[in-house]
Amino acid sequence: MRLVGIIGLIICAWLPGPVLGHDLQYSVDQGEAVYVKLFFADGRDFAFEAYEIYRAGEEIPFQVGRTDTRGRLVFLPDGAGKWRVKAFSEDGHGVDISVVTDTEGGIESAAKPLFERYSRIITGVAFIFGIFGLFSLLARRRRAK
Repeated sequence: MRLVGIIGLIICAWLPGPVLGHDLQYSVDQGEAVYVKLFFADGRDFAFEAYEIYRAGEEIPFQVGRTDTRGRLVFLPDGAGKWRVKAFSEDGHGVDISVVTDTEGGIESAAKPLFERYSRIITGVAFIFGIFGLFSLLARRRRAK
């Protein structure tokens, strides 16, 4: 009879183990995070769009997800290095940013692609060349008549 009691006690002690596998735990903590806000030129937020974050030289993403309602994404780098942040929407809009972090996760630099850095200058020069081209075309037509 005593053996049955010991076996019953062992079974009762073992039963909660599989049940705990369905328990979801969480923790709330504070740390050095990299914060990126994405928005369109007219000020609208790049909300609920997909993003991927890669460590330099790796093919598998470090983190994937979607931006929040205000176009923000946050990640906690696990060390110093160069990170590539790619955000993209289904309609073809997107950005590819390089972020360099130090050992504490702080940002050392965040480089934009060349076109994003100089887009206003490039657009202005293209506009001037376009107007010059139209004037040249009109001048040739007048000389031909």
